[in-house]
Amino acid sequence: MRSEATVSTLVLPAPALADRSSLFAREWLVTNGMGGYAAGTVAGTNTRRYHGLLVATDPPPNARWVLLAGLDASLVADGATFPLSTHLYADGVIHPRGYDALEAFALHGQRPVWSYRCGRVTLEQTLWMPYGENRMLMAFRCSDGAPAALRIRPLTAMRWFHALRPAEGRRVSAQLAGAGYLRVEADGGAPALTFGGRACAVTIDPVWYWQARRPHEAARGFDDREDIFSPGIFDLELGPGRPVVLEAWAGALRPTSDPLASQAAFDARGAALAPPDVPPLEQRLRLAADQFLVYRGPRIPSPGKAAPTTVIAGYPWFGDWGRDTMIALPGLCLTTGRDAVAKQILLAYAACVDQGMLPNVWPDAGGAPSYTAVDSALWFLRALDLYVRATNDLDTLSALAPAVADIVTWYARGTRHGIHADPSDGLLAAGAEGLQLTWMDAKCGDWVVTPRRGKPVEINALWCVGLAFARRAFERLGWDATEARGLAERARASFAHRFWNPQSGCLFDVLDGPLGPDPAIRPNQILAVSLDPTLLSPERARAVVSTVERELLAPTGLRSLARGDPAYRARHAGGPLERDGAYHQGPVWSWLLGAYVDAKLATGGTAADLAWMVDAMSAHLLEGCVGSVSEILQPEPPYAPDGAFAQAWGVAEWLRATHALGRIAP
Repeated sequence: MRSEATVSTLVLPAPALADRSSLFAREWLVTNGMGGYAAGTVAGTNTRRYHGLLVATDPPPNARWVLLAGLDASLVADGATFPLSTHLYADGVIHPRGYDALEAFALHGQRPVWSYRCGRVTLEQTLWMPYGENRMLMAFRCSDGAPAALRIRPLTAMRWFHALRPAEGRRVSAQLAGAGYLRVEADGGAPALTFGGRACAVTIDPVWYWQARRPHEAARGFDDREDIFSPGIFDLELGPGRPVVLEAWAGALRPTSDPLASQAAFDARGAALAPPDVPPLEQRLRLAADQFLVYRGPRIPSPGKAAPTTVIAGYPWFGDWGRDTMIALPGLCLTTGRDAVAKQILLAYAACVDQGMLPNVWPDAGGAPSYTAVDSALWFLRALDLYVRATNDLDTLSALAPAVADIVTWYARGTRHGIHADPSDGLLAAGAEGLQLTWMDAKCGDWVVTPRRGKPVEINALWCVGLAFARRAFERLGWDATEARGLAERARASFAHRFWNPQSGCLFDVLDGPLGPDPAIRPNQILAVSLDPTLLSPERARAVVSTVERELLAPTGLRSLARGDPAYRARHAGGPLERDGAYHQGPVWSWLLGAYVDAKLATGGTAADLAWMVDAMSAHLLEGCVGSVSEILQPEPPYAPDGAFAQAWGVAEWLRATHALGRIAP
């Protein structure tokens, strides 16, 4: 089932396959450009409520529905039956144990491929999602041995992706939908699901699979039991080398006219995203980056017509967030040569600027966005600055200049949540009771874990560089830049001396807060050096980098708090209260690696000094979600992946880091 496209292939090494328990921890992800996806474990079972072979969006990108949860599949060959699926149940039973037959797993471009050894037969299984469609196709092929037969039961969930549902009280129905296909409909608002294939013999035989267990949910303190509905049985004949294809789709789509051509198009698109002249690590990160660039709209577009206008912050549970979008945009778009996508995203977000603020959270089910981040608009200024530097696109700069002026004016004079420039020093202050306005935004109930009220260090670094960009932009367009110039000079002068903490030899994390200056050693200060190393003297910039290296640096990111701090948490685990309480109090954040690399190189470090990071990043791509970057990692060795299994700004900043390191190949 290989196409002719030359596509980067990432192979799970033999030791990882030999450790069968690790196959439940390793995950995979395929996406469709609209926020929809397919995801699961390498073992072939679902360990999260968010896993499924077809998680469709309606409307895109945040309203997601788990339609096809999985398959119960077996291969009949040489007179024996070999299970291919693996399922976990509430009583601790694992049945069947299809992963025992797993011989190999690889990502062929963006397409996962499993190889099973069943007696004399080797079976290859793969799946993909056509771009811009709520559709998943899965192909099976016997590469050698005797003819064989597949028997498959589709397992449907038909539910909102955040909520597990029991069978009790549910209304689910199945009916034939043409030769080889079944259509499933359910209550609760989920789109209809159609499943099958032209080569299938179909038997309607509705049954429930009771009490499937999702252990990741139990570990996170949530309900972990689900009942799954199977509408019937699909039988297929397999001959040596002859693939058969099954597909599932949401809504009113029709069967794919040429499934193998669809696979070839999927692979060709991946090959174009990661050309062979790009180093291997960057190839993989480019493929991962594509999964976060998605269409946002009030309705589903015509098949294949989705155009990226926003960024999914992370899979499986994040939507599109303003802050994450703007932090990730340079890496996802500018580093990969997708300048037109960057422009489209900037224009889309600029149209939503309100009182100088950028939307931070778009509700999953639609509706008005919330404006609860002090830094989203400032990261927008940074992203636009980098876009203009990369493209010299003055037409877009001119179109977005009113939004730039709006941000500067509102922030300087005052907008929501106490955001304003302090007239005494020109620095930006922000904060209101019960709100978390910076990226360290954990909140559980009424408890704001890291409120950071006052003048946070990275917010003011962004304020300084944003004002400098606004001044340059206005001057370039022939606008009056007097106010922006004055604000920039005042803030810059204050930043240089006010944030320095002579006792610790680095920067305060927050100034002028309710309890005075906060000396906690956090990674936020590295952003000051990475955004503009001249905000500090060379000696102080080097001291900041040295402190961050000593106190916070891990192989694939920076800890969110120094180990010696009384608030440090050595493990991110437990229910929502425990996890939120630890979220920014120790765990390693992958996205901060990009800022560290920038700062290290800006203060005299060399690519050779940082070459070890390439090995660390490459190793991480084989753990967690294979081929992608985890949101966070545990703060202590072995730095196990945690949080969302694929995170946009982690991928984006690792991409930028590989460029900064001179494209060193792993």
